[in-house]
Amino acid sequence: MAAEEVAGIGIGLLIAIIVLTLTFGPWVFSMIATFIHQPGQKKILLQREAQSSANGDVLTTLSKPLGNGEIRQTKMLMASVVMSPSWVQMWIGSILTIFGGEINVFTEIVDWARREAKQRLREQVAEAGFDEVINLRIETSMMTKTSGGKDRTSGIEILAYGTAIKY
Repeated sequence: MAAEEVAGIGIGLLIAIIVLTLTFGPWVFSMIATFIHQPGQKKILLQREAQSSANGDVLTTLSKPLGNGEIRQTKMLMASVVMSPSWVQMWIGSILTIFGGEINVFTEIVDWARREAKQRLREQVAEAGFDEVINLRIETSMMTKTSGGKDRTSGIEILAYGTAIKY
């Protein structure tokens, strides 16, 4: 009888561990992503931006080139990024919507996505050997999913594009 009780307790503990892991595991992973992974990725982006801006920013919204040289080549370049808030950020944001005003959690995600798209465009310009990008435009689109009759934002795409110029 003792062996059966031990086996029953072992199976019960295993089931409890599985249930707890399935219940709280995604939240734990979300917290790790929010408070450890994302700050690391933002720090890497900041370093990439600093390297790119050493010679000045090559992106401009002006419709005419800044340089006075003869334009030898032009090409349309674009870069995009899709980002989504973590579960923890969505939970914090949904609580803040009760009070109204700016929701900093979402503002930070959109800002990060915008900066990443622009940096990817800068890196494409450098790789392709162009000198600058004029007429920079940024498009934003939301990706939503419908759940229970409600639209829920699941991500945001930022597309940065412009005309690359080589003198």
